[in-house]
Amino acid sequence: MKKLVDRVKKVVSPVLGRYFADFEVDRGQGCYLFGSDGKKYLDFSSGIASCSTGHAHPKVVAAAQKQLKKLIHICIGVALYEPYIALAEKLRAIVPIKNAQFFFCQSGSEAIEAAIKLAKYATKKPGLIAIRGAFHGRTLGALSLTTSKMKYRDGYEPLLPNVFIAEPDLKEIGKILRTKKIAGIIVEPVLGEGGYIIFPKVFIKGLRRLCNKYKALLIFDEVQTGIGRTGKWFAAEHFGVKPDIICLAKGIASGFPLGGIAASAKTMKKWSPGAHGSTFGGNPVCCAAAIATIDVIKQQKLLQNSAKLGGYLKKQLLKLKAKYSAIKDVRGLGLMIGVDFGDPTFVKQIMDYCLAQGLVLISTGGGGAVIRLVPPLIVSKQEIDKALKIIEQALNNA
Repeated sequence: MKKLVDRVKKVVSPVLGRYFADFEVDRGQGCYLFGSDGKKYLDFSSGIASCSTGHAHPKVVAAAQKQLKKLIHICIGVALYEPYIALAEKLRAIVPIKNAQFFFCQSGSEAIEAAIKLAKYATKKPGLIAIRGAFHGRTLGALSLTTSKMKYRDGYEPLLPNVFIAEPDLKEIGKILRTKKIAGIIVEPVLGEGGYIIFPKVFIKGLRRLCNKYKALLIFDEVQTGIGRTGKWFAAEHFGVKPDIICLAKGIASGFPLGGIAASAKTMKKWSPGAHGSTFGGNPVCCAAAIATIDVIKQQKLLQNSAKLGGYLKKQLLKLKAKYSAIKDVRGLGLMIGVDFGDPTFVKQIMDYCLAQGLVLISTGGGGAVIRLVPPLIVSKQEIDKALKIIEQALNNA
């Protein structure tokens, strides 16, 4: 049988970008992937920060298998079912929004689209403010807010009207709020595709004050930062700020396709029945996996693991920065860490070397000049040390 890399060219659209030209995997277990040839790889990509409990966590698998035998799909618009409601109840206990209610979809981009629609519908205002350098997704509405890579927007304009891309400057944002009818401000508390840049606490708190003053909704895009990635359930907790809407996806279901938004019951009440919907959103199997994911994070104390080992990883990377001038910056929260080299070509060399040595790393940043380290939240100190050893070997061989 031909290799996947040969077969893909004939049947899969070339629009799909890939970090590696010929990397094939057959299965995953814990923090490891196994190639089609049986080679073992330590995975510090986690399916782009999605496999929060690792690959094929037994409790997540068991929950999904149990649900598969009961109900695969019906649509919440047709009938109520336990996993959808139970997941909303579990999330309500951990989201930093009082009296939260939820709408579930299938992806991060769809969560952003839902937040856009809710903000506009609830405030009866047309405008949105996004921060330059952010990534909010690739569907047309989400793309209108995205500027992490301008190539994402090429060929798709005109995009959504009344979207204002602002520098992370409170005065500039305040001026837009004074002169335009703004439904909401959307922000990633830690830029994802924008290079893992953490916004200052004073800026995030300033956005909250401005939204209060001008009666706009503050939307936190926690698609990548949520569900323990930064060492807390949500990155909002690092800033002491309560958003009006939170967007979720990625790590919520350990790799199953699930997204959603949270907002207060008061805000959700303004969304009329039928004003938005989703056939597959909140799929029973995905919701069951998400419930198990939250339980595993609690039972295995993965928030603490993310905070503790994320701090250790960052400290060791800063030691490498002091030793190797190629590293320009190390930044991040919890197990969401970026190593900025300032050179996409150099980053690709490091990634390719590490892959050959059995370590999967992926890039981020506008031009791909940052390596991101986002291992599963179950990662051990020994596995972090193994990854650091391979990274240093790559730096010595670059």
